[in-house]
Order: sequence, then C-alpha cells, then structure tokens
Amino acid sequence: MAEETVVRARVRHEQDRSYTVLVLGSAGEVEVGRTTETGQLHRLAVEGAVRLLRVPSEQVVVELVVPRPPYGRDGQLVRITSRDVPEDHGVLGQAHWFGAEGAWFVTVAGSGTGIVPTEGLDFVPQVGDAELAELTAYLQRAGQEG
Repeated sequence: MAEETVVRARVRHEQDRSYTVLVLGSAGEVEVGRTTETGQLHRLAVEGAVRLLRVPSEQVVVELVVPRPPYGRDGQLVRITSRDVPEDHGVLGQAHWFGAEGAWFVTVAGSGTGIVPTEGLDFVPQVGDAELAELTAYLQRAGQEG
C-alpha cells in the first residue's frame, strides 16, 4: 500500500466572495486555485498538492481549514439564496458557522436547521417585520425545548 502524504491547506475568503485555496509546501503556502463553490475546495486542494508535491492523488490526504468568512458572524440573519435548498429558497434564517464543514447551520421557522454553504446565503437581507417576528418566535420556542 502506498504511503499517505498529509497536506495542510486553507481557504482564504476574497472580497468578491470567491475562495482561494492555499496548500502548504516546502517553501510555504502556495495558491493552487480559486472557486466560487465550497463543493470544489477539497478537489482544488488535492489537485494543487499533486502538482506542488508531485505525488499521486491517491496518496494525498488533505487537512483543509476553512475559516469563517469575514462578512458573516454567528447569530446573524441571512436569507437562503441557494437553489439546492428548494423548500427554503428565499426564506429568512439565523446562521451559525460550522467550521468542520466550511458552511453554516441555518435555522428557519418551520423546517428547522440545515447546512448551507456561504455562497448560498445573502448576508445583508431585507427583512420584513412579519417574517422577523415568525423567526424570532420559532427560535424562542426551539430554545425552550432544548
């Protein structure tokens, strides 16, 4: 069996809300790719490590760190814009960073909490009084049950 090569990589959040993947090599961090989709981060890190370290992809084990983006904070209101969550598309929620996934736990009234990638959220949503009241009441009820 081939020996594993553990590679450290991290994501840098860019101002345009894209992600830059950096792999740690012998000469320090090297930028290996950029994307607008969190689902591509791991692949970019592996491909970058293969090019940088000249090892077969099946030997690469990536330890990828995705920090919370600077424009997001725990507990803030967000609107789900991702079409991957059709039942909650356009719905107001409250977000909390889930670093292990590089995404957000988002709680919405009625359907509960799910994981949504950063690119699937509006962090500066227009909020109506009725939807804010509904979400606030839902969060209060959920807090009392827990």
